[in-house]
Amino acid sequence: MSAPTVPARPGAVALSIVASVPRTPRGLLTAASTVLVFLALLLPIGAVCQIVLTSQLDDRSPTQAIVVLDPARYWGDPVPVMNARLAHAAQLYAAGTAPVIVVTGPARSAKFAREQLIASGVPAADVVAFTTGADTVGALQVVATIMRDLSWESATLVTDPPHAARAQATAAGFGIDAHLSPTEAGPGTALTSEYVGRETAALLRFYLLTRWDQAQIITTPTR
Repeated sequence: MSAPTVPARPGAVALSIVASVPRTPRGLLTAASTVLVFLALLLPIGAVCQIVLTSQLDDRSPTQAIVVLDPARYWGDPVPVMNARLAHAAQLYAAGTAPVIVVTGPARSAKFAREQLIASGVPAADVVAFTTGADTVGALQVVATIMRDLSWESATLVTDPPHAARAQATAAGFGIDAHLSPTEAGPGTALTSEYVGRETAALLRFYLLTRWDQAQIITTPTR
């Protein structure tokens, strides 16, 4: 008769596991490098997917305001892009998406946008110009502050399809219940590799850096 097998003691098992770990940090460094490379590949892919999927959204459910974001000036002539956004905002207003249109941007740009909407048939009393910076974070921070003062919570954001993901993420960080209805035609509408590339870098910068400096401005009361 063979001798019975003695179960290994837990302490012995633990010692054997520890002994199997490399005595040098080379294994840990290799694993850490692998994780970093994986994240470096995964994060941009995830950002691109978010940009492409969000660009397809067209939420026309009722909100308290239609917010037209001002296009950046350093990527070319902003006027045709702004005109496309204003035309889309006017369509949303006519469809009853919201009772007021808010235009953003530096004083001259916001004034131009307001005049364009009024000329297109939107009542002057229903077009409000908020003087803001040209960047997405600065503009939406001002919008969120004024919305809070007016007891508004929801807004329909009008911008270019490639910019929609970053606009929504930024607005949500300030507490805005952001609905998206990007432009459907005109300059800035196409998902070009250049535009998507710029927005991918900007979206990653937002998540990795900017988001941590944001303060929630609009707080929805618990019901």
